[in-house]
Amino acid sequence: MLNTRNRINGNVRWSVNNVSFNLPHTPYLISLKHNLLHTFNKTPLPDGYDFANYDIYSIAKNVNATTSNGIYKLKFNTTVDIILQNANTMNPNNSETHPWHLHGCDFWVVGYGKGKFDKFKDPKNYNLVNPIMKNTVPVHPYGWTALRFRADNPGVWAFHCHIESHFFMCMGVVFEEGIEKLGSLPTSIMGCGDTKGFHRP
Repeated sequence: MLNTRNRINGNVRWSVNNVSFNLPHTPYLISLKHNLLHTFNKTPLPDGYDFANYDIYSIAKNVNATTSNGIYKLKFNTTVDIILQNANTMNPNNSETHPWHLHGCDFWVVGYGKGKFDKFKDPKNYNLVNPIMKNTVPVHPYGWTALRFRADNPGVWAFHCHIESHFFMCMGVVFEEGIEKLGSLPTSIMGCGDTKGFHRP
């Protein structure tokens, strides 16, 4: 997941894999449990970036990004690896630290380093013996951090930069796992977006 600062319609936003996150009006959990699939974008989000050609030390040739309120659907009880890669912002010689936070699951920090992640070499040096377990971890300027977690907690979970201004400027994604394993939702949580007509006590 490539962390960059971009423009959306002239406004500065953060993005992941050149997609800036937008929350839908109807909560994901309710949408998925009640089959309100029209309330968010179902187009699959990019699961990577142009690894071979992207220069993390330079301003991107095109800093414009797209927006989406789509989600990453994870197969329940599978092992998920995420590599967070920091790159140059829209300012010369500038990259920033991002403390990434995962809701719903803890993760193992299996590796980190400076520069551009090498998907052929760096995984060979992962710590798979006694990695630290966390739910928040920094990704340093022009650096990368590799995470591993088990998608074993049914729900819809945010994964985002924990610097409030960065999250406000749309630096995050959402994971869905095992929704079908959840029971009925309480009517007391209805009332947002397309659930306004649902029964509430």
